[in-house]
Amino acid sequence: MFAPSIVGTANATAAGWGNLGGGVTQVFMVLVLFEPFKSAGMSADTAWRVSMLVPAGLFLATALCIKLLCWDTPTRKRFTTADTGKKQGASMWDYVEVLKDPRVVVMIFQYSACFGTELAMNNQLATHFRTYFQMKAGDAASLASAFGGMNLFARSLGGISSDLLFAKFGFRGRIWAQFLALFFEAIFLFFFGLVDNSQPWYVALAVLIFFSLFVQMAEGTSYGIVPFMNKQQLAVVSALVGAGGNLGAVIAGFCFYKPIDDPLTPFKVHAAYVMFWALLSPCYYWPEYGGMFSGPRADAAQGEKVEEPAAAVSAA
Repeated sequence: MFAPSIVGTANATAAGWGNLGGGVTQVFMVLVLFEPFKSAGMSADTAWRVSMLVPAGLFLATALCIKLLCWDTPTRKRFTTADTGKKQGASMWDYVEVLKDPRVVVMIFQYSACFGTELAMNNQLATHFRTYFQMKAGDAASLASAFGGMNLFARSLGGISSDLLFAKFGFRGRIWAQFLALFFEAIFLFFFGLVDNSQPWYVALAVLIFFSLFVQMAEGTSYGIVPFMNKQQLAVVSALVGAGGNLGAVIAGFCFYKPIDDPLTPFKVHAAYVMFWALLSPCYYWPEYGGMFSGPRADAAQGEKVEEPAAAVSAA
């Protein structure tokens, strides 16, 4: 679908604009739906429940339009497994085989450390600003929306940086882009956990913006690597990595934020989780591509060049 030289940019931009909805939702749900319903005389509980009906209706209408009006591929209205040259779809055994590759497992958890973090922040930030900094719900939602709003360009920036470093340094450039994005994500997440309510709210917002920048960039750099991991099982790898993002949100919610009562400590613990997986980036090595600290093996590089066609559909 996308040429290897721009696969990071293409995947990151498409997925980033999709994730932009996470930022828009923070404002839309509170200021456009909840507050007007509450002003109309509904109780806070009823207004919030009625607000949920609006996006539910939009989801159903959108799904119906996609089903009736959209084509699955540029050339075919409905996609079939035969379009990929395979006789049958992926089986459970294909997923097991892919998961035997430790590099895929590392990528799954690295994506849990970036996209999973984004999902966790979408759940935590508005409440954090409202309760810890004692802000009005609308103001807290507006600040929280800045995190998701960075998807307007930040995830694309991650894909672009992956493609640029790939052009300059080869495949190791993509791995370094991944490592640096996750590394600085962990650093700024930890800094965010250091901002207490004795400081102005805009200090937290400033740190949050830099933190968000590297979260979204790491998502973009992840799908700059995914298309090269296992070309024969690209769809399976893409699906597993995307699922890793959702797994990361569950891990963060149940292991960091729910059991810890302190308002700042969960952010610091979460930062350690991100840093752990960032430091496993040297695990990425393929004889035909090389790794973080070495180029491709000469005999393997002759058999397969990095510039072979590759593509991936970002799962989130």
